[in-house]
Amino acid sequence: MSLVTKIEFIDDPKGKSHLKGLDIDLHYYLTDQADWDAEYWDFDSEYLQDYAKMLEDLFSKSKNGIEFQAMWIGEQPDKFVEVSINEFLEIVRSNKIGTSTRYIVNKNV
Repeated sequence: MSLVTKIEFIDDPKGKSHLKGLDIDLHYYLTDQADWDAEYWDFDSEYLQDYAKMLEDLFSKSKNGIEFQAMWIGEQPDKFVEVSINEFLEIVRSNKIGTSTRYIVNKNV
């Protein structure tokens, strides 16, 4: 199995624009203690500091915000969480990215 991320701009009222090539494969940053049955992924925390900066930059370039998820291939989210950009970046920096959560980071909240 492989862990993949999905990042989308929330810009088009007719649908979201998928950011092809920007879905950084976080699989390589999982720690040896990572458990796919856990509530949160366990990533290299040093890497997440830089990753949060990249996500913040994408958010600032978006018109309405971004959506983000990190899941095993073929799995679907079972939780949808709306958060502010500051809340989302804290989730990423503190290594609390949910294993089955889609984050909606909307500028209009």
